[in-house]
Amino acid sequence: MVMPQSSTRTASPQSFTSQCLSEFLARLVRLDPHPAVLDLGVLCGGNIAFLGSRGCRVSVESLPSVTRPATPAADTKGKQVGKANGKAEAASPAPAPVAPTPAATVAEAASPLSYPKGSFSGVLAWDAISRMPAQEAIGFVESLRKLLDDGGVVLAYFPGPPGNTGGAAGRYRIQSEDKVEVEPAVERHVNAPAYQNREIYALFSRFEVIRLSHLKSGTREVLVAKSKRSAKD
Repeated sequence: MVMPQSSTRTASPQSFTSQCLSEFLARLVRLDPHPAVLDLGVLCGGNIAFLGSRGCRVSVESLPSVTRPATPAADTKGKQVGKANGKAEAASPAPAPVAPTPAATVAEAASPLSYPKGSFSGVLAWDAISRMPAQEAIGFVESLRKLLDDGGVVLAYFPGPPGNTGGAAGRYRIQSEDKVEVEPAVERHVNAPAYQNREIYALFSRFEVIRLSHLKSGTREVLVAKSKRSAKD
């Protein structure tokens, strides 16, 4: 994956109403009272705390195509949250065993592909998939499918109206079960593919598409589940 070149620009965080996050969370707890969740966004202590309060075990993987926001102090805060609660653990190739109390695991070094099959009940992909070239995204989505338990879910975003390209990835911050804030990154030139709706459906052809919603900003919010008919391979 080619790292984008940087150029500085600032912007204010933007909040939006999520039409899929509450269903994502509901499906997690139906699968496992202490579900393992893979977060593919920029490290955010607030997300770890939010998910941990709901019994989730969280692994964070910031992919090369995802850039850090202009406020790196929040990353440090995120790490301190885990330590303060005594729940942060060293990175490992698989989620930590279920603890008696909700636990949050932060793993930043390894590739998501290094986890065993069926390691997670859910994946918060944010806009990581939309930043990949189409052929790379196809293989990556298939790798995520293999990491999911049967019935596991993926929440993903495809920013901008169909046909729009460019822009910088930022930090997605969960505010509540139906509110998400996007904290923009330092602006970087990104040759992002222009995903049409039909191409999004094609990416998730081996999943059950639960919902594809158009937000007011033009972003497509997508919730999919691992299809039982393809769970064996």
